[in-house]
Amino acid sequence: MLGSASDAPERLSIPAKIVRRLKRGPYSYSSRFGLRRTLSVPVDPPRAKIPLSIRPFQPGDEQALFGHRDPVADPADALEIHYRLQHLRANIPTPYVAIDETTGTPCYLQWLMGSEQNDKIQAHLWGFPRLDKDVALLENAYIPPAYRGQRIMSEAMYMVSERARDLNANYALTFVAGDNMPSLKGCKRAGFDIYIFNERSQYAFGLFERHSFSVIPAGDARLTLLDN
Repeated sequence: MLGSASDAPERLSIPAKIVRRLKRGPYSYSSRFGLRRTLSVPVDPPRAKIPLSIRPFQPGDEQALFGHRDPVADPADALEIHYRLQHLRANIPTPYVAIDETTGTPCYLQWLMGSEQNDKIQAHLWGFPRLDKDVALLENAYIPPAYRGQRIMSEAMYMVSERARDLNANYALTFVAGDNMPSLKGCKRAGFDIYIFNERSQYAFGLFERHSFSVIPAGDARLTLLDN
């Protein structure tokens, strides 16, 4: 087991689930970019405002990362935490945490998953493609509110993606919503470039969904979206 996730973390209430379904409506559409880092290409490591190190998640990290959660005061953050706890319960290696070296406090969480985890990944409706043998997936990054604004994401993501070499990967892949420019640029600083376009269509209030993944062709303007 990777960690207990409090053994029984709070689940979304039935009213919260109903509201979430209704918000999706009878049909909804969204898109993401898949960004890829070629591990053989040197990257100038980005630096956070605080010194960082990384290690695999330990059960005791949950309180430091999620202990602030307040579903009433910040329902959006509580929902993000819910998804991470769900991922922990799925027991898919390997969640990594970044540590604030000045205090020893976990301040960032992100999964690094190799192709050997394909069956476990596809067992959940997360909308990720099956991974080729030389590709590792970075997903479900989270920064506690107290550490936001410290430029942690880019350096932590760079360090986690470096561990993809241990999985015999040549590439690291991650997905970001197309309108989330801060995260897209954070990925760019970590050495990732736009590579795939992912479209998601949901039907019947989110009960059914369809994903398509297409490699963006050379010369497409979307490939240079983050170059400015």
